[in-house]
Amino acid sequence: MFGRILLTQLKMSVRSKKYMFWTLLFPILLGTLFYFAFSSIYSSATSHSIPVVIEISDDAVEEYKVMQAFSNLDKDKMTDDMEQYYTDKATAEAMGESFNKDIPVDEDILDEMEKMHSYDDMMGYNLDMFPYEYLTIDKTEIDSIDSQDLPFMEVIKALEFEDGTKMIEQVECSSHEEAEKILEDGDIAGIITVNSLKDVTLLTNGNGVNHSILSNIISKYRLEVSKSIDQINEEPENLEQFDAIMDENAKSLEFVEAKGMAGENKDPFIAYFYNLIAMVCIMGSVASLNTVISNQANQTTTGIRMDCSPAVKVVCELAQLAAVLIIQIAIATITLTYLMFLLKLKFGGDIPIIYLTTYLATLIGVTLGFLVGHIGKWNADKKESLLMVVILGGGFMSGLMMQDMKIIIEQKAPWFNRINPSAVITDAFYSLNIFGIGPRYYRSIMYMVILSSVMLITGCLLSRKSSYKSL
Repeated sequence: MFGRILLTQLKMSVRSKKYMFWTLLFPILLGTLFYFAFSSIYSSATSHSIPVVIEISDDAVEEYKVMQAFSNLDKDKMTDDMEQYYTDKATAEAMGESFNKDIPVDEDILDEMEKMHSYDDMMGYNLDMFPYEYLTIDKTEIDSIDSQDLPFMEVIKALEFEDGTKMIEQVECSSHEEAEKILEDGDIAGIITVNSLKDVTLLTNGNGVNHSILSNIISKYRLEVSKSIDQINEEPENLEQFDAIMDENAKSLEFVEAKGMAGENKDPFIAYFYNLIAMVCIMGSVASLNTVISNQANQTTTGIRMDCSPAVKVVCELAQLAAVLIIQIAIATITLTYLMFLLKLKFGGDIPIIYLTTYLATLIGVTLGFLVGHIGKWNADKKESLLMVVILGGGFMSGLMMQDMKIIIEQKAPWFNRINPSAVITDAFYSLNIFGIGPRYYRSIMYMVILSSVMLITGCLLSRKSSYKSL
């Protein structure tokens, strides 16, 4: 029975001209338009450095000095010395001997140090009270830190186009007013202001290719730095490894250079094609939703016959769902093959892994429609409207329509990005292209598998609770 239902659903899907157009032909046409619209724009800009003024506040430099000081602090040695001091003092007092040994760390300084458990705690810390004698590096290395040593500047210096041309040309200005004047005259593409590690803003005069490239760089940088800071805030024991965490997440962002199969495409417009693939995958939810609705007795006559039949309803629905998944995988394969091998787009990463990521993304789309189809006893129109809200709202929240929105959500409610299907899918492609196969990519895949499983299981449970009598 399972096989017959699966085969029947396959035939119905393939014969639907409307379904095949919107899920296969439309994405291919849209991808072709993207290709001709963006490829020439990016190629014309890749050989010219983008002139910008970068303004770095004293607070940003001081903040980085504090972070570097704490990341190179030998807390174990300081703790051992303090314990030894109090042990010797207690021993001397017990024996009635005088004790003249100086305390290793002043009590006030120690009290302040014990309050330092996160990035937020360190903001505003006065380095005058810092126990430099317990640094694992020379104090002069902290004192000599200037604006050019900040992680953001390390990223800017490393950015290059494929031909080796520096992507960013830093223009010196004596004041902010002068910078605004040359920006207004069109001599620079923008003014980048660095107020802290995570507070980096861009001021431009109009839109264009350079604005898109700069916005893309800053958005990615802010996202990675925010992740680093969140990691330190959530796990205080990582405070001493701040420098290593920043080196992984910000200073060595792989999008600044091509490394093997990771980060090989620095074209900022490739994000549009990621979004296109995400759209193809997530639109599978419409097909699975319609399949579920067709089996509900309060929606169609077919549903009435299905509900009255001795067949196990969940098994029938899973057979139809499998058929929809097969069709969607075939559609995604054709679309991805067209983009990569006919249009010669580089998605970044190993090709089989790209296909695997796409198939998992397709599974998310299909299970999303399966879940929404089983919510409530609403009619088909209401369920379709709910699905559109989820798709469009999720797309907006994941940055498909407003690039910085994903960063805002990551900072304010990171949990939402873990349950938003669109965000989960785009994160997987982004991680694969930027970081390659590694912890970040595996984490994205884990979220995709968990989200798909939860939606599938929940849909099955809701399906078992619905019957003709209850409807």
